[in-house]
Parts: sequence; structure tokens; C-alpha cells
Amino acid sequence: MKAADAADEAVKYAGQAIDYANKSTAHAAEAVKAANNATEAVDEAMATEKAAREAELARLEQDKLQGMDEARLLSEIEAQEQAEFDDKRTQEEQTAQALKELIASAEKALFETGDLALAATLGRQAATGLLEAKGAWTRQAAQYALAGSDDDLYSWIDLDRALAQSQDDRETVLHIAEVSSPAIAQAAQAALESESSTAVGDFLTSGMIRASQDDSKVQIARILNNKPGKAVTKAANDALDANTPEAISEFFDRTYPEAVREDDAVATSTALANGGEYVKSYAEVALEGPTWMRRNFVQVVQYTAAQLDHDSATHIAAIRGSIAAAAKIAHKAQESAALASKAAAEARNAADKAKEWADQAIASAKEADSYADQAKQNADAADKSAADAKASASTAKAAAATARGASRSANYSANKAIDSARSALQSSYSAQASAASARQSALEAGRDAKAAAAASSQARAIVAQKRAAEQAEAARKAKERAQQQQQEGRDPADNESNDDVHPNGTGSGKEDWWSDASWWADAANTVSIASGFIAAGLGLASLVFPPLAVGAAFFGYVSLGAGALGALFTGLEHGFTSGEFVKSIGGTALNLATFGRGKLVVSAGRKVAPVVHKVAEEGKELVSSITGGLSNFF
Repeated sequence: MKAADAADEAVKYAGQAIDYANKSTAHAAEAVKAANNATEAVDEAMATEKAAREAELARLEQDKLQGMDEARLLSEIEAQEQAEFDDKRTQEEQTAQALKELIASAEKALFETGDLALAATLGRQAATGLLEAKGAWTRQAAQYALAGSDDDLYSWIDLDRALAQSQDDRETVLHIAEVSSPAIAQAAQAALESESSTAVGDFLTSGMIRASQDDSKVQIARILNNKPGKAVTKAANDALDANTPEAISEFFDRTYPEAVREDDAVATSTALANGGEYVKSYAEVALEGPTWMRRNFVQVVQYTAAQLDHDSATHIAAIRGSIAAAAKIAHKAQESAALASKAAAEARNAADKAKEWADQAIASAKEADSYADQAKQNADAADKSAADAKASASTAKAAAATARGASRSANYSANKAIDSARSALQSSYSAQASAASARQSALEAGRDAKAAAAASSQARAIVAQKRAAEQAEAARKAKERAQQQQQEGRDPADNESNDDVHPNGTGSGKEDWWSDASWWADAANTVSIASGFIAAGLGLASLVFPPLAVGAAFFGYVSLGAGALGALFTGLEHGFTSGEFVKSIGGTALNLATFGRGKLVVSAGRKVAPVVHKVAEEGKELVSSITGGLSNFF
């Protein structure tokens, strides 16, 4: 009886064991299924991340290829403008020489051979050639002579032309005093106060170079302290080793800009070889583009592009870290499911299956540990990339501030040039008005044309003498102002008012200056004469405002023809009283410098405008983000 009961009990519990084993097997199977689903989800996330990364790189590649096409167009435009500028400069040199010969022939006819008819003819030709002279006094004197009698032409050949040239030279010296360091301003003041007839000319030809030598050496030292490339370093050291005013002047005028361009090409190529995907793309576009594009890449854009690379790396590492963490959880689930399956197999007395599940549990545990390590590595990489992005952002901000300082210094120089041009024009207008009044009074008094011309010249000389005293006093004040600014460590260029070049220079003026008929009457004269002042003072301004030298390659050459055409087309399109035309003429006509130092880089829109029109004709997107970035100077 007891044996039978025991047998029944054994059968009962054996059935329960089988039920438990079957339930354990079923639960283990569900665990395996859930773990497999988690693993598949992780695999899908990995595939999605990979596809997103590939899509990002594909978009970057497409943008780069479009940017390279646009950069080539900009490079062609730069080469064309350079050729046009070189031709224009050659023509101006030839014209200047021809004018000298005409004037010499007119003087010979007037003073030596006494051929008055020939003197008048040659004088009239020479005066016509000087109607577009850079000097306000020279221009006005030529206009006056051409509007008068032959006797007025004789007076122009004899006295008025030389007086006007002398006054223009004095106006240039005054402008240099206004934008230069105390040492140069003091030398300019001395030249303007001197009674020597050669003092002003000596200052312009050699005096200001000698006066600027010490300041120039300091500026070269600043350049070297910024650890420039090999070409700039060599050029700077060569200038210092030569230790002559001429060598140092040559450095700023020619060898430094050339060396900057050479170093920029090397630095851009280095970035292409060693940078991240974004840096490489921007560098490749810059290498296809004009010189100013490489300057901007080296000075600013490479750091913003590096920030994009670091931001991208941070994002990728964060995503991959999250995926790795999920993968760890999935494989931990696989481990747990395998252990459950092992227990179920043991319950069924399936030793082989139990061992198989035990091995799988060990493998899943190892996978989980591996993904845990990957998650930690990606987290560390994300932290490092975020720190690198922050550092690149700080560097880019500092570089942009330097570029902004250079632009403000250049704009300040241009605004001061406009001030000088307007002042010179007003003085020349006053001289012309006095001359005309004296001539008319003489004629009304019954005096002949020769006497009237003499009275006119005398009146002009009186105005010039008064202006000479004003110039000397203004130079003295400029010197004192420069000394005070130097002592205070204050840069007059570093403020928002110099973010642009203004039609009224540093003066306030009316907001609606374009509605003023007198502005339009003087606009062409002001622009032309201001360009001459910029040419005289731009290099010296870098001695006062260090960022201007650091950003030297903001200056190239200028094509006045291209600027004028751009303004003309804007006027035709929007109307000559429209805000668009006003902005165009303000930007293309006033933002300029001649003698090879050229157009101030003011905005991406103006620089890439030719590309915008070109690619629009081809039905493409207007400008790639890379081209826009390389053309954005702040």
C-alpha cells in the first residue's frame, strides 16, 4: 500500500516537473524572442545611423562640387579684374607721361619760342587730360582754364597749374597726418609749416618713409609675433635685415601681400590634407577660388569649418554611444534569455541543449561588455569633440574679431579719405569762385583779358595761401590727436560707425543724402579724389591700426569700371533714386582704394554677386553654403 502511494506520488510530481520544464522552456523561448527583437532594433539603429552619416557626406560632397564651380568663376573674375586693372594702370602711366610732355611743350611754346597759338592749343590739350586728375585743385584749375580765354590758358601754363599741383600735394600731406602715427603726423606738420618750396615734395617722396621707419619695424615685429608662414617670415626678416626705409616700405607695399598669398596657399593645402570632412571641403573650394577666398579661409573660415567637424563628431559619437548602450542592454537580454533557456534544458534533462545555451550566454555577456566599452568610448569621444568644438568656436570668434578690426581700420581710412576729399573740393571750389569773381571784376573795370587772367591767378593764390595756413594748423591738431590716442591706447577706427564706408565720411550728414542735388554734383569728384587719398594713406594707416596689417590681404586691386557698371545696372533695374541703387553706388564707388591695394571686402553679397547671376542663368541654386561661408568676412 505504501509502495503504491509512493508510486502515485512520484507520478504526480513527475508530471508537475514536466509541466514546469515545459513552462520554463516556453518562457525561455519568449525571452529569446524579446532579446532577438531588441537586437534587431539595435541593428536597424546602426544601419540608420550609417545611412544618415553617408547622406550627410553626400550633401557635403554635392555642396563642395557646386562651390568649386562657383569658386572657379570668382577666380576668373579676379583674374579678369586684375588684367583690367593692370591695363588701366599702364594706360594711366602712359597718359601721365604724355601729359608731362604736353605741358613741357606748352611751356616751351609760351616762354621760349613765343608761339602763343601753339601754347594755347597744347595747353588746352593738357588741361583736358587733367580734368579727371586725382587732385581737387588740379581738376578745378583745368576746368577753369578750359572755360576761359587763351590768356587764362597762358596763366594756367605759367602759374595756376603748378599752384594747383602744389596745393594738391599739401592736401595729400594733410590727409596722411590725419591717418598716421604721431611720428609721421609730426613730419607732415613740419613739411606743411616749412617755407621751403621742396619740403612737401620731399616728404611725399622720401620723408614719410623715413618718418615711418620705427613704426614700421614695430609693425613687422607684431607680424612676426603672430607666427606667420614661411614666406611672410622670410620677407619680414629680410626687410629687418636690410634695415633701410626703402626696404621696409617695399615690404609693406609689395613683398608682404605677395608672401601672405603664398602662405595662404600652403596653409589651405595643409588643411586639405589634415582636416576633417568639412575643413577639407572648404579648403578644396578655397583652392579653386580667388586669392581673397584663401585669405578668408586661413584667417577665419578654417576655424568655423573645424567647429562644424567637431559638432558633427560630437553628434555622431553621441548617437553611436546611445546605440552602443542599447546594444549592451540587448545583449544582456540575450544573456538572460540564454541562461533561462539553459535552466529549461536542464529541467528537461537536455544536457547538450543546456551546454549550448550556457555557451551562448557567455558569448552574449562578452558582447554586452564590448558594447559597454564602446558606449564609454563614444561618450568620451563626444565630450572631447564638444570641447574641441568649443575651442574652435573661440578661435573662430577671435579670428573674426581680428578680421573685423582690419575691416574697420580700412573703412576708417576710407571714411577719412572722403573727409579729406570733401575738404579739398570745398577749398578748390572757393579758389575757383574767387578767381572767377576777380576775373569778372577786372573785365567790368575795363581791363583786358590778360589783366583779368592775372587778377584771377592772384585771387587763386590768395585763397591757396589762406588754405596753406589752415592745413598747417590742421596737421598740428592731427599730430596732437594721434599722440593722445597713442598714450590712451585708443583706436579711433574700432567702433561700429566704421563697419561701412559712408558717403559723408566720418561726418553724420543726412540719412537721405541721395536726395541732395549737391551730393550728386560732387559724388564723382569726391569718389575720384578720395581714391587718391586712400592710395596715399592706406599703407601708413596699418602703422596706427595693427589689425589692418594683419588682414593685409583684404586689399587687392580695384576695377572702377566693374564697380561703375554694377551701379549702373542697379540703377537701370531699380531706378536711380531707389535704395538699391544708393546702396550699390555707396558700396561699389566709395569702398575702394587704388594703386594696387584695392577694393575693400565688405560683404559676401557683393563678392559673390557675379556668381549669383552666372549660376542663376544656368538654373542652379544661387550660391552653395561653402561659397557663402568663404565669402563671409565676419
